[in-house]
Amino acid sequence: MTSELVQNIKDILKLSKEGNEVSDNSSLNSEVLVQLGLPIIAPIPVGRSQRIELAMLAVTQGAKVAEIVELLTWKDFEGFVAGILSENSYSCVESFRRRGNSEMHGMEIDVVGVRGRTIIAIDAKMWGVRSGKGSALKTAAEKQKTRTLELSSELDRLSKKLTSLTSGSFTIFPVLVTWLVEDVELHEGVPVVPIFKLNSFIHELDNYEDLVVNYTGQLSS
Repeated sequence: MTSELVQNIKDILKLSKEGNEVSDNSSLNSEVLVQLGLPIIAPIPVGRSQRIELAMLAVTQGAKVAEIVELLTWKDFEGFVAGILSENSYSCVESFRRRGNSEMHGMEIDVVGVRGRTIIAIDAKMWGVRSGKGSALKTAAEKQKTRTLELSSELDRLSKKLTSLTSGSFTIFPVLVTWLVEDVELHEGVPVVPIFKLNSFIHELDNYEDLVVNYTGQLSS
């Protein structure tokens, strides 16, 4: 059943990618649909949160991350990244924004994860194969460094999104997550992590601390 479950999830993700619903369920197993808590009669609504849950389930059942990522939208991809952080006991906020005005520019970080006194600020790049990879990653890394430095002075605002934050000092790491690279790379001191290695990178973050740029932020009481 595991292989059939994974294949049905892949089909659901593919069929619902454009319109968040499956209009033709002829290729799907009705028993699997029931197992997944989905209706067996089309059209079958499959919202973003369900798509992310299905993607996470497929990976836990042995699906290759790269195969699942191909079936996601860029917004799903951010949610998938946040899901991996959540599985590792991080509290997450997606699309953390600061609106710009005449005195400061706007800023957005795709995923912010907090665990203890550690904050990971992630730029989720759903890039496939492309020319000029090195230059693109370097530019993205530089921008993420700037955003993360700015985040270090925005912790009071972040605490309104994550009420579990307590006052004190935090160490903040900028990270790029993509499927463009095959192994963890460093650009401008920013780790560029392939999505299929994000889980292991989180577990091994302590090993990278001396190599990765980081910033200190203070949350007032």
